[in-house]
Amino acid sequence: MYEMARLTTGREMPYATLMYIWGGRRAEGTVLSNPHTDRVRMIVVDSGMKHTNEWRCHERDLRADYREAFGTDPGRVIAVGIMTDTDNTKSKVESWYGDIALD
Repeated sequence: MYEMARLTTGREMPYATLMYIWGGRRAEGTVLSNPHTDRVRMIVVDSGMKHTNEWRCHERDLRADYREAFGTDPGRVIAVGIMTDTDNTKSKVESWYGDIALD
């Protein structure tokens, strides 16, 4: 499957995806599995309504978070994506993003 993806797209397919989310009800630090694939894990970094309408700043140890979520060391980072969606809550949201840095 990985080789077919590389051959047809010219890109490597990620082994796994780690997502940082603002959860509605889950406690900060909770690691969630994606209900559709075992290749995605989500870590709750904010939760509930406590910090709405505030700028939030998060620093994460990507390697440690990946190990916690998947139980193994990560490969190299091949992409970073930023998104806001409300498909699970069926609500409306507005988000602003500031500088993002990987060290």
